[in-house]
Amino acid sequence: MQLSDLGPLPLSIIASLVVAVFLLAIRIFVMQRMQQQRQRENRQETERLKSLVAAYRSLAGSFSPATGEHRSQIEEALGDIVLFGSLRQVELAAGYALAVTRGEPVDYQSLINELRFDLRTQLGLAPIPASMVLPASGPGSGVRSGRGEGGGAGRARTPGAPSTRG
Repeated sequence: MQLSDLGPLPLSIIASLVVAVFLLAIRIFVMQRMQQQRQRENRQETERLKSLVAAYRSLAGSFSPATGEHRSQIEEALGDIVLFGSLRQVELAAGYALAVTRGEPVDYQSLINELRFDLRTQLGLAPIPASMVLPASGPGSGVRSGRGEGGGAGRARTPGAPSTRG
């Protein structure tokens, strides 16, 4: 029995099935590639968030002045921020890193506030209300007082410091 002996109807059904299976295979391949891309992006974002949270904890985790032994931890946190932070965070971290290498005293509060706002936003958390007073945190935190994020901009502010967001 030859294929031409089947007639036009069975051949068209077979052709339709072959085309359908071929298109289904292409669709599965494309969807799998898209899913892999999404998973890769999610892993990258998760790694970025983990690194920024660790940097935030290193910088803001202390409510007392820093000691000399914390310098390497602070430098590592600044390096992570330069690698994973937003452009504004990278600018702040780079400036603080230069000041640290020159041995100048550094007030990390604006970077801490920037990290706090960014992390809360990415995690889907509400901004800290302006009425909530937060103690100053981070290395060298003994002389200032931090405030909750406010001023309508959703940014944490240090009294007397200019706004970090325009």
